[in-house]
Amino acid sequence: MESTIRQISELPPDVSRGYIINIIAWVGGAISTICVALRIYSRIFIIRRPGWDDAIIGFTVLLNISSRAFISVLVAHGIGRHKYYLSSSNSNIITYYNPILESFGIVAYSLPKLAIVILIRKLMGTTKRGIWFLYGVIAVLFITAILSIFVIFLECNPRDHVLHPSLSTRCVPTRVYDIITTLASAWSAFTDLTPAVAPAVFLWNLQMKTSRKITVITIMALGFFAMIAAIAKTSQLPKQNSPDAPYDIFWLYITFTLEIDFVVIASCAPAFPKLWMRIFGKEQESTLGLHHPVRPSWYGYQRHGSQTEIAGLQHVQNARRTDNGKVELSQVHILEDRELGDIDE
Repeated sequence: MESTIRQISELPPDVSRGYIINIIAWVGGAISTICVALRIYSRIFIIRRPGWDDAIIGFTVLLNISSRAFISVLVAHGIGRHKYYLSSSNSNIITYYNPILESFGIVAYSLPKLAIVILIRKLMGTTKRGIWFLYGVIAVLFITAILSIFVIFLECNPRDHVLHPSLSTRCVPTRVYDIITTLASAWSAFTDLTPAVAPAVFLWNLQMKTSRKITVITIMALGFFAMIAAIAKTSQLPKQNSPDAPYDIFWLYITFTLEIDFVVIASCAPAFPKLWMRIFGKEQESTLGLHHPVRPSWYGYQRHGSQTEIAGLQHVQNARRTDNGKVELSQVHILEDRELGDIDE
């Protein structure tokens, strides 16, 4: 009797942090969803050139909203509370549905990174230096993501073992599970870093105005926030094996949702300057340094009248001239004529 009383007195208080998870998840999800809506509006109604990367982001936001719904369900069944106060049915439901949430989240934070690489590829024009490195990073990301989902769903076979522990089953060793999920999460953090740094490396030598380069690099650097969240999430993965996992994985859930939100916002940010210009007018365009009128290729012919042949020859010579291996003038015209959001050709 005394030992039972002692054990009860040693239990932590029955508090729940689930409501905090819900608030952060839904507030962040709302912000990222608004950003996606603004991006799609800009691409369809302002730029009028939607692309496959917009479809990718649109599908991502559906996965993101679905993952928030799963989070609310799991919180309702005890995520954020100490395991000692959960009924066996609630514990089984958490164990059963948490892998579905993880799988949705893995896809949701992987797809926007592909959209960002597509964006960088369009900004680079005909220059291909380094683009295969970015594609390689994305390929490894999806390989590790697929492996993680595979291990998550086949952690135990049959899957119903989590609801019926008496069934005979075969489970993946915990060490193998931890290695694969940690590798996938760590590579996700590296993938967030790569598109954030790539514009500074790949676009700096292009013949774009310095103010424009700085603007592009600054916007793409938003990926650093997703990288920080991914690193924090990776550090929290061992908490899944904690004896009091429903309570201890609080920060894992927080960083999990933040990574998705940050990478979605980073993928949408390049479309915002064009929308800003449309709303606030052309005076702000010059302030942002994003409006650079470009003369059309036939400008020399109309300007010089009788000297058409000389002007045309000079234009062709200038178009073929390069400066220290930089892009040709024809490509410069394309790059300078594009606004940050107007790149979906």
